[in-house]
Amino acid sequence: MKHFLRYSEDKIRGLLFGTFLGDSIGAIFEGKEPDHIPPLHLNMIPDFAPLTYTDDTQMTISVFEEMVENGYIDQNSLKERFLRRFSPWRKYSGGMLEVIERWRNGEDIKKAATMLYGGVGSFGDGAAMRAAPISAFFPLSNIEELAEEVNLCSVLTHTHSYGISGAVLQAVAVLLALNDVPVDSWMRTFFELNIESAYKIKLEDVERALRMKASPIEAARVVGNGSDALDAVPAAIYSVMVNHCNIPESILFAVAMGGDTDTIGAMAGAIAGAASGAENIPSDWFNNLENEKEGMGFIDALIRNVIKVG
Repeated sequence: MKHFLRYSEDKIRGLLFGTFLGDSIGAIFEGKEPDHIPPLHLNMIPDFAPLTYTDDTQMTISVFEEMVENGYIDQNSLKERFLRRFSPWRKYSGGMLEVIERWRNGEDIKKAATMLYGGVGSFGDGAAMRAAPISAFFPLSNIEELAEEVNLCSVLTHTHSYGISGAVLQAVAVLLALNDVPVDSWMRTFFELNIESAYKIKLEDVERALRMKASPIEAARVVGNGSDALDAVPAAIYSVMVNHCNIPESILFAVAMGGDTDTIGAMAGAIAGAASGAENIPSDWFNNLENEKEGMGFIDALIRNVIKVG
């Protein structure tokens, strides 16, 4: 079934540029522990210009294009998009580099991803970080079908159930944000999802952090800040919930948690951006985004063309 974009231009811009900003700001501090990251504030972001995105945003663009043009995830088509757009200097992970090489050698899609990590498959956050655009094509009442499309997108590179469950959780968080569901109602939906039970345990840690009003350093300890989806997705969700979907504050908080800062920042930016819309992103943050090939202007034009046609 072909699905169509369902939300406003402002929310779609918020989702994609939230990803772009969280990713590019987070990339500056990638791998640092939270106590080694200086205090972050709104006015310091222009000092880091130009803000350059990583593989997180590059692959998110491909997923958005796939949904726009086909209305669903065609795995072969999406694989070709990933290959055409692939830019190794954008900090692709070792697992993704191996999958790319396997694809180029003609290996079957299912086998390429399944062979990672001794046949266990990847449980990292790479599938979750690119899931957000899929949510923009589904109503709140259709979470099960959304999860099916997210699964198709995920298993291209992440076949471990933890990697897939993390992507579903991220996509549902974005869906709730797009539909203006109050953050204090999100947990009810999360606990009802058909995802690995380890995520339900981790979400209890998120609830504990919310009760504590945990700082970034405390949240990194309670929730986690690693590149495994089981750490990264709840960290992004906590960053947004504790900041009530404020885009800049959610992104800066996510980055201040340290660890896998680009991906956690990208996912937090996608959720907060979907909730608040691009109109609530500081203008000087926009002005400092990279704008060469497939930069800010390209993404803006892609969104406007879709909205115009729709």
